[in-house]
Amino acid sequence: MTDTLENSENDKISTGLSDILSFDTLSLDAQSFKTVSTRYISEIDKMDITFASTEEKPSSNKSLKKFVISLIDKITIPNDFSSKVKNDLKDWFSSDKQRIKKNKVNDFLGYYECLNTSELLNPKITLSTARIDFHEGESVDEAKNIVITKIKNVPYIENASLFIITGKGNSHWNSSGNLNKNFPEWIKDESIKNLVDGEPIKGDGTYEVFIKRIHNGENDKSNNFYTIDDKVLKEWEEYAKKNNDIKYKMALAGYYMKGPKENCKEAMSWYKKAEKLGSLEAKLCLGYMHSIGKLFFDPTRAKGLFKDVINKLEYPKNDEEKELSRIAMRNMASIYHNSHLIRPLEVNNLTKVKKLSDLKLNNLAKIKLKRAFKWYKKSFDLYDSQSAYNLGLLYESDD
Repeated sequence: MTDTLENSENDKISTGLSDILSFDTLSLDAQSFKTVSTRYISEIDKMDITFASTEEKPSSNKSLKKFVISLIDKITIPNDFSSKVKNDLKDWFSSDKQRIKKNKVNDFLGYYECLNTSELLNPKITLSTARIDFHEGESVDEAKNIVITKIKNVPYIENASLFIITGKGNSHWNSSGNLNKNFPEWIKDESIKNLVDGEPIKGDGTYEVFIKRIHNGENDKSNNFYTIDDKVLKEWEEYAKKNNDIKYKMALAGYYMKGPKENCKEAMSWYKKAEKLGSLEAKLCLGYMHSIGKLFFDPTRAKGLFKDVINKLEYPKNDEEKELSRIAMRNMASIYHNSHLIRPLEVNNLTKVKKLSDLKLNNLAKIKLKRAFKWYKKSFDLYDSQSAYNLGLLYESDD
């Protein structure tokens, strides 16, 4: 909850609080407010929601209760509205569930890019990944339809992949783990089997699917794993531990991100070490990992990392710096443009606003898309073709 609206003026708090104090006041950062799960409705019914005054901090440890409290920290003890808030929450959840069933397959899907040009890696690593999160109670058929449609519609970009969260099954959602069990069969569907590059990489309740690209009649090999001799790998590790040379740390991070022994923990560890030594590529790749949720989904942290790259390269001196800057700007735009939440009511997806009139859901959606437009435009000014395409989508949708 760290963002504030740019160029906003404070509105006076009017007496018409009942028009504002509703679920429409929720400010869901990182996406455009289109998919919030219904799975917490039963928990909301059980809650005895109260609100802290501006002088007091909420004492409850329940994240949802904290979430509601934090939205109205300018309002003093509005206990009269407790019942209304709970009802509005349930009503909004119910209506949004219907929207999800009708429109999720057509929701915008943003791709986040990671770039690693360590001289020890040949060719350089570029990854463009979008995330699909099935935490909205989709049936097996609905989820299959979404996956197949999204694979067919992957834009023509290098090293594209889909990071798909099927879950493993739990007491609240997808209890039998059917999505996870059925996923391998979906990929064999006749309509997409020739689009998928190799076997999906299975994670802990996740699959990553790489997409084939054809160049000059031959298969593009850039999606293949890096294969490095064990002896060479050991040498890299020794140099990376002894020296402050960024190239070995970045090479190891790239190998563990893209190699046959994919290990996101190792990749993140080496990227963090390289970032501490000043590597902007490491900062970009850490933001990429947080954006799609490899290990941890944290859009707030991702935005901070992307913004650091942008600020450091405010005046890019060469083509390499321009490339890094425009990727970071596009990644930032995608965080705002993406149309579905990674998890319902996630605390680190909230944001602050200065104007009470901006707390309405429709206004917040417009604000997010305006921010996306701003960052796409900045990236486009550095001749980024993907940003040009996404700007076209925004114009086309008349948002």
